[in-house]
Amino acid sequence: MKARHIFLTGSLCLMTSLLAACGGGSSTASNPVVTPQSTTLSLRGTAAIGKAIADSAVNYKCRTGTGATRTAADGTFEISLPAGSALPCILETSNPANGKKLHALAVNTGVINLTPLTEMLSTRLMRTDMAVFFSNPDLDAVTKTLTSTNVTTAQTEIRNVLSGMLDTSSISDFYSTPLKAATSASPASGDAQDKILDTLNLALAANLYDPLLTTLAKTNPPASLPVFGRAGCLIQLADKQFMSCSGPSLWETAPRIDISPGALIMKPGSKQVFTAAINYPPDINYIRQPVTWQIVETDGGVISINGEYTAPSKPGTYHVRAQREDYPSLSTTALVVVDNSTPDFVPTLSVDRHIVNVMPGATMNLLASINYPPNINYIRQPVTWSVIEADGGSINLSGNYVAPTKIGTYHVKVQRDDFPSIYVVLDILVNYPLIKIG
Repeated sequence: MKARHIFLTGSLCLMTSLLAACGGGSSTASNPVVTPQSTTLSLRGTAAIGKAIADSAVNYKCRTGTGATRTAADGTFEISLPAGSALPCILETSNPANGKKLHALAVNTGVINLTPLTEMLSTRLMRTDMAVFFSNPDLDAVTKTLTSTNVTTAQTEIRNVLSGMLDTSSISDFYSTPLKAATSASPASGDAQDKILDTLNLALAANLYDPLLTTLAKTNPPASLPVFGRAGCLIQLADKQFMSCSGPSLWETAPRIDISPGALIMKPGSKQVFTAAINYPPDINYIRQPVTWQIVETDGGVISINGEYTAPSKPGTYHVRAQREDYPSLSTTALVVVDNSTPDFVPTLSVDRHIVNVMPGATMNLLASINYPPNINYIRQPVTWSVIEADGGSINLSGNYVAPTKIGTYHVKVQRDDFPSIYVVLDILVNYPLIKIG
């Protein structure tokens, strides 16, 4: 059923065409008589990223009235504002998979969803970080900005950004088109919009989502917006052809973090310094590297703010995590094997990139580095590469990886042959790049 949208100013309905909905009448067509609004205002929708966001708080701030509700198992939620409340409202929930906030702007009653598409649309309309905006919203600016023309224009711009890979034309309105999301109990129950969100979630992944939102907030004019799925930058395809660039890819500037060593064997109580490698946003200088160090296991030893790790006294397998403070959804983990029988030599294994972006069907040479025991020479580097998923592409002994033709997130494992208890797993994001064309 199509939702009835009611435009409000204060507590009065000022448009003659909506008098019946407001409960008023008119003595003549040119001299309307209005009556105060006495009914509650209702907002309802679905929070989803392809899969429903279940049991999550939906916070809202309206011109009059603030509060919170929670999503059901299928991601649906409903907000009933008491009589006398007024729109517009800004809504916020969190994606439990990565901690990202999702926002939507409501100037009408009825359906209002919370998805990555509503986050993109809100960001493009308000030209700002929506999490910051929600903390102190300017609702007059929302009313002024969310005209039907502006919403249509912003939505068209986002369609163009995604046009190289996604067709979003079946979603008439990113905010209010009814959405049925898949759930853990019913993974195939999502509708067409839900499947588009699935594809979007896979394609952007963690290291492209933030740069895209930043681009939507800051890029003007529209001709300078990136296009998702255009030709990549000198990437060799499986048929030995090359695709050339029409501009720099956001893969090159996407935030990343890597840890070294990525895996090692240590004696109980011994020490090891871990280092993190990150890239920095342009024109930003940090006083210190914005990285937080953590031990995943409660009994896994201790680590200083500078990455100096002290192994626990108990043998076992533990994990050291490095997390970016400026992009908290980005982290990477090192494997630590604590073993009493370890010789004085400390074997290590590292990789160049823990998160690898590659186009469907393209090839890429993956690199690993190891240290060597004293006085031992190998004919070849003693590591074995393997693809974890059956449909995740292929890789040879030299680390030459051929991506599958289907976009998605896959995993490649590299393991030392001489010390097989240590290995590193790479996240392989098979997708299309965002290319600047303006």
